[in-house]
Amino acid sequence: MKFFKLSALALASTLALAGCGDDNNNSSSGNGTNTPDVPVKPPVDNSLSEIEQAKEMIRTAKLFVSDNKAVTDAYEDVSDILTEKQDTRLGYTFDIPQGLAGYMRENSISRLDADDIIYLGEHGDTKDILENNPDLTSDFYWDRFYDRKLEPSDDFLATLNADGKFTLTGSTKVNIEEYDYVYNLQTGLYDPVIDNKDVFTVVFDGYEDALSSNTSTDNFNGSLGFKSIKIGTGTDIVALSSNTKGATVSGQFSDKVLVNDEFDINDANKEGITLEKAVIKLSSLKLTANDSVIEAKDFEFAALDVSRKLADNSLVVRTIPYKFAITGKMTKQKPMTDVEITLNATANDADIKKFIIIDEVGDIEEAANKYVGMEIVLAIKGKVTKENTTTIPLDFQANLKRTARNVIELQGLTASVEGKKLFVTGKSSLDNNYDVVSTQFTVEQNKASIKLNVDANGDFIKDKMGKLGDIMVNGKDYGDLMDNDGKVTAKFTDDSLIIL
Repeated sequence: MKFFKLSALALASTLALAGCGDDNNNSSSGNGTNTPDVPVKPPVDNSLSEIEQAKEMIRTAKLFVSDNKAVTDAYEDVSDILTEKQDTRLGYTFDIPQGLAGYMRENSISRLDADDIIYLGEHGDTKDILENNPDLTSDFYWDRFYDRKLEPSDDFLATLNADGKFTLTGSTKVNIEEYDYVYNLQTGLYDPVIDNKDVFTVVFDGYEDALSSNTSTDNFNGSLGFKSIKIGTGTDIVALSSNTKGATVSGQFSDKVLVNDEFDINDANKEGITLEKAVIKLSSLKLTANDSVIEAKDFEFAALDVSRKLADNSLVVRTIPYKFAITGKMTKQKPMTDVEITLNATANDADIKKFIIIDEVGDIEEAANKYVGMEIVLAIKGKVTKENTTTIPLDFQANLKRTARNVIELQGLTASVEGKKLFVTGKSSLDNNYDVVSTQFTVEQNKASIKLNVDANGDFIKDKMGKLGDIMVNGKDYGDLMDNDGKVTAKFTDDSLIIL
């Protein structure tokens, strides 16, 4: 259950996907949720003549293109908040409480202190907790394997109460040996070859795991959280903290089931029990590493099962996510960054239950002539610097909605560039494989507009003369947007030019 890492890094990954950055002036909407409302057209500047409105729209678009490239270049590796070593350490860190909790539950142990852990390590019993040893008879014997050894301090303590609640506090040194198995031509055996060693310290403060049920239930509620976790020291430190101590996890099943410490619903599926609904909610989490601070809040992930009994009487179960929502903030020193982000992707769960089916071979598909409704909102607001000198204010929001089986509409996109706004609407058409085959955009500012078309490869469509579209104001043609060998130029009826 590593969604703490997922929720924080999702912010950075989303910013990378967003390209130019984003958010609407509304931090909350009038619909009773944290999702911003669909953008509306900005007010018209009536002080400009019609041809000046046409030129102003193109000038704003030019600024948008320029800033978009600068921000995209600056954020090419934005999702790499953690170094490879830090990312590996983070994964091992969450293995520690999961491994200890699983070992204690399996062996009915209520308490493990530092001396107990040291004893287990000296007698080899930690293999059941943290080490993954290879099975050379497996088809996957070439996989990478790891040895982990704990050297806990005196304050290290793990407890498990009668209700299945696990707690962990204190610090421990972690020794990692990471190795591959390589085939030896001389011996015909697979020899271990160590390719990475690492030693680091982890400090747990207030870690709690209540993600298992000791009694069968069809309605499970659990939690997972901590006050803080500090991984490593000095410049390599990664710090996680939560002022609400973490996340809640709930699940509704088709029948009673024992839930294990990782909320593993696949075990339930083998028994023919399906998940009616699962929801993970995280109120707050801060990740600090290197020159970045990621603050995630209002994280929510939801999923449900669809199932079908095949001709051979086997039950096929597929878990379908239907909501991913997150709000938060990222600050970074290089490039200097201070942005707030909202991402909400939600499908209609009622539609999933009615229209998503499993076919005769176990694949997922939509019922004939039906579709699952879906809405996506992406919004970012803040500022970044380009070339360490110029500050680029980010103010962008896009709302998309699936309105038919083969149609996704861009209901509204606003992009603010140096105080000027572009407004964009559009529609993408999909084929039977759900691939985009064409997209139409309308870009507007004041009373000026231009319609653009994109093909299945994502390239703008132009006529044989290189024209992308007509620059219109109040139904009158004031120029053409041209693309000649990759050079995009706006040509106006007064013979003036703006090169994008």
